Amino acid sequence: MRISIAPYLPIIVQREDDEMAFENLCLLGLPQYVTLYVAGDWDEILLESNVFLRSYETYRLLLKLPVIEMNVENKAVHIKIDPDIISELPQKNQDTVKQQLFALLFAEHSKKIFAGANMDSSKILLSSDHTFEEINNYNPYGKITLLDLIDTYLPRLEQLKHYHNNRKLGVKNVSAFSAYYKNDEEYAKSLLSLAFDEYPGDVNDRTYLYTYDKKYKTFVEFRPGRNNVYHGMDISLEEAKRKSPDIVKKYHK
Repeated sequence: MRISIAPYLPIIVQREDDEMAFENLCLLGLPQYVTLYVAGDWDEILLESNVFLRSYETYRLLLKLPVIEMNVENKAVHIKIDPDIISELPQKNQDTVKQQLFALLFAEHSKKIFAGANMDSSKILLSSDHTFEEINNYNPYGKITLLDLIDTYLPRLEQLKHYHNNRKLGVKNVSAFSAYYKNDEEYAKSLLSLAFDEYPGDVNDRTYLYTYDKKYKTFVEFRPGRNNVYHGMDISLEEAKRKSPDIVKKYHK
């Protein structure tokens, strides 16, 4: 799973009443699967945003973030944004946001978030050169932090019938999920988290996840339900080769 985020820092930290929004953005605590798309003058943006005056340590840590500094794309000036989240920004900031959103539009295999628009809508429609995509908006002036939002994307394990051993349910054979013990779900949950981290693209309610269980020496399939709920089961090497060849290759099986 990858998450691509374009943080709009200037609007977060330039006004006196933006302290809560700055704290909500919490860029320093982001998971490793999150990528930040920033302008090439990232260090100047941080200085202009008075982060240095707030806290030298915060400024130093933000400066060291593993960000992607974007190249200027001429086509970005023509990107269409609905709703218009930039019309009231200074021209320099408008240009920066257009470059960030253009980079998000063409970022492959990831969930995409613009972090900074103070608006009710949770979605932003982007379009450029016959490419259209609806991305997520995070409003830092709301009640949750950016980390809280990211947590809502994480998978939850709910086992209904696949337990540690094979068993019968009526006349049907139910395959095992070797890692799952009803009274101790932690190892099974760790496999779900691993499968989630290993998935290369955006994850939704139709995405099957796969990994390898080294403890019980079996491949595992996690099947999706609604609201990021998954249940797991062991699958054979042959099934894994057919359904997730990249995972098989990764674990050299």
